[in-house]
Amino acid sequence: MNKDVKLKGISKPGIVFNQGDILYGKLRPYLHNWFLPSFSGLAVGDFWVLQPKDADSSFLFRLIQGQQFDDVANQSIGTKMPRADWNLVSKTLFFVPTSIDEQALIGRYFRSIDNLITLHQRKLDKMKELKKAFFKFDF
Repeated sequence: MNKDVKLKGISKPGIVFNQGDILYGKLRPYLHNWFLPSFSGLAVGDFWVLQPKDADSSFLFRLIQGQQFDDVANQSIGTKMPRADWNLVSKTLFFVPTSIDEQALIGRYFRSIDNLITLHQRKLDKMKELKKAFFKFDF
C-alpha cells in the first residue's frame, strides 16, 4: 500500500478499489493481509476487493477478521502458494444484522477496541524501553 506503481515505469494490471471497499489478500490467507482503505487506488496482486452492498464497511471488515471467515478462507486451494477459494467463501452463511445502523455500531465498537489495544501496546513498548534503560545503570 506504500508504493506508487507508476514510479516504477511498469504498467501492472490491478483491481480498482474505493474508500470503504475491503481488500482481502487471498494468497496465503493465514497471513491476514486485509485492509480497509480511507482512499481509492489500485489493488495489484492476489486481492479480493470486497465492495459492500447494503452493508457497513467497518462491520464487514471486522467480519473477515473473525474465526468463521478465517476457518473457511484457510480451506484453500493449492499447497505451495495456497489461495482462499471464493466459491467456498461465497457459499458460507454468516450471521449479519439486517440493520445497517446496527452493523455500523458494531463496526465502530470494534474499531474503538482496536484503537485502545494499539494505545496500550505503544505504552507497553515504551515501558519496556524504560526498563531496559534502567538496567543499563550501575546502582
